[in-house]
Amino acid sequence: MTRLLRGLGVPTAAALLAGLLAACGGGGPEPAAQVVAIPPQLQPVYEAARSEPPLTWYSSQDPALNDAVVAAFHTQYPDVTVESLRLATGALATRYAQERQAGAVTAGLVTLADPNFVEEGLAAGWFETFDKSASPGLARLPDRFFDRGVATTGINVLGIAYNTQQVPDPPRTWQDVLAPQYRGHLLLGDPRNVPSYLALGRILDEQVDQGFLASVAGQQPTLVDSMVPGTQQLAAGEAALAVPNVLSVVAPLKEKGAPIDFVVPEPTTGNEFATMISAGGASPNTAELLYDFLLTDAGQQAFNGSTGSSPIGAIGTTAPLPAGYVDPAIRDLPAVRGELLAQLGLG
Repeated sequence: MTRLLRGLGVPTAAALLAGLLAACGGGGPEPAAQVVAIPPQLQPVYEAARSEPPLTWYSSQDPALNDAVVAAFHTQYPDVTVESLRLATGALATRYAQERQAGAVTAGLVTLADPNFVEEGLAAGWFETFDKSASPGLARLPDRFFDRGVATTGINVLGIAYNTQQVPDPPRTWQDVLAPQYRGHLLLGDPRNVPSYLALGRILDEQVDQGFLASVAGQQPTLVDSMVPGTQQLAAGEAALAVPNVLSVVAPLKEKGAPIDFVVPEPTTGNEFATMISAGGASPNTAELLYDFLLTDAGQQAFNGSTGSSPIGAIGTTAPLPAGYVDPAIRDLPAVRGELLAQLGLG
């Protein structure tokens, strides 16, 4: 962080937060239209950012949502430039790590859903570390979603997608997936490819029914590498259910008329997008402004759209975090990975 925000005390941050909230108002559906006065405390950061080169933001979020963030940010800060590059989480993490290992800092801000990569980056000194008093937007973020400068800026909650033509009575609980009519008609996202899928399996095994994954295996599911093509198969009538899934994948097909819908039984967990400022970046002030902006109502609306959940419960977001949401605790998975995969016959 810049020296300015490093020096902010809690009272100052609280005053700035109050100004941000007052300026944001009710939070309409178009984030780019929400013109907000730049808080006085951020004016020096903005002035310094004006002389910096364009900031490159690496983000694994949906590219349309990344574009919405950039548009809304430029409305707030018109004299600085942000360019986003979107890659899937795995590819993005690999690219960033390779660049850092080669001594390059291309991305000034990074957003992706891979806590293991985040830990690696923190250990290697790739990211700025600071406490919650350093950025006014962090005052609204629960401690659970912040760690040493790493902020959770959005969550795609896991649930069940179903074909409405084959499933007139939608499932209401995870146990409903085990109904006899779904045997052989279930698409299962490969938990070896997506850590949060395995995390959900652990949660259901612990909180719903010990041996739950073995029961899922008994349903003779069809394994899919990714839920993006899996949801297309669901829409084509090749299955009745697709689990685990996320609204951000289901909604675009549903809006185009596909006979699919989505429910979120509890307990559940999700894909958590972490945002970090690169240490040694060429545009540190612009990175600081975008980092803070992502934690405003306008930034949260743009980043999460109508399908993601805001960790700060931002005004105007339409997918609130479920009361039964559980920390995926990805870092704890290695100890139980083998046992969980064995229940699914994937050991």
